[in-house]
Amino acid sequence: MAKKEKLAEAVAQEEIAKEEIAEELVPLHTQLNQMQQALNQIQSNPQASMTGNSNQTQQQTNQLMQQVNQFSNQIQQQQRQAFQQLQQSIQQAAQTLNQASQSIQSFQAMTQMQQIVSQSQQQLMKQVSQPSSNQSLQ
Repeated sequence: MAKKEKLAEAVAQEEIAKEEIAEELVPLHTQLNQMQQALNQIQSNPQASMTGNSNQTQQQTNQLMQQVNQFSNQIQQQQRQAFQQLQQSIQQAAQTLNQASQSIQSFQAMTQMQQIVSQSQQQLMKQVSQPSSNQSLQ
């Protein structure tokens, strides 16, 4: 029963981790949309850089580059966190498997001991039910 509870707990923790990652992705998605809008503005007015609006275009380009860099850093951080959570999940699963393996080995050892005890009982019963050949010779 404890193994099932531990497994259920590990699954629950994994679900919580997924929800946390999903919550953290919302601002990244918003930021991606903002970058897409900025890029669309720059692409929709390519002649602005040729005319007097080059400063504005340069500002938009710089802002977009800054947003892209921030976005990239946030993605890398999310990847590190997701990788750490994956490592933890793998470690928990390995521990659960090791515990299950130990339980199986214990069960097998007890089964073997039970067989030995049963065989010993049978041998003792045979000896008790049959008169000893040593006693009949005396």
